[in-house]
Amino acid sequence: MLGHLDGVRGDVIYDLGQAEKDTNAWNQRMNYHAIGAPLTAIPIVGDALQRTVDAGTAGYMNELNARVDEETRKNMVNHFENGENQMNAMMRKMATEKGLTTEELDASPGEYEDGLQTTAENWYQQGIEDAQKKMGQP
Repeated sequence: MLGHLDGVRGDVIYDLGQAEKDTNAWNQRMNYHAIGAPLTAIPIVGDALQRTVDAGTAGYMNELNARVDEETRKNMVNHFENGENQMNAMMRKMATEKGLTTEELDASPGEYEDGLQTTAENWYQQGIEDAQKKMGQP
């Protein structure tokens, strides 16, 4: 279940980054028209100036989008690492409440470390993958 929820939240984090990139694209087009349109009317050099504005605003947008992509990747990594840590903490708490000692939890090879925890991590990953498929992500 936690994997499904984290998968959905991961999709939201991704969508927020995409929305920010859409805003960057919109601002680039508006700046291109607001700055470049008056320049086009200048005889002889207007078209060249318009192209310079286009290149400048596109370059700036690409720079902003690269920062958004970097921040989105960082947010996704942090989100899923936190989810795995939360799942592990819940598993350890439940195991100690059921009577396992710290030594039994940390024993490797051991039933908890090599069995229960590994199975829970697999379920977590499967939940994320299932949520992503259901939301149309590859």
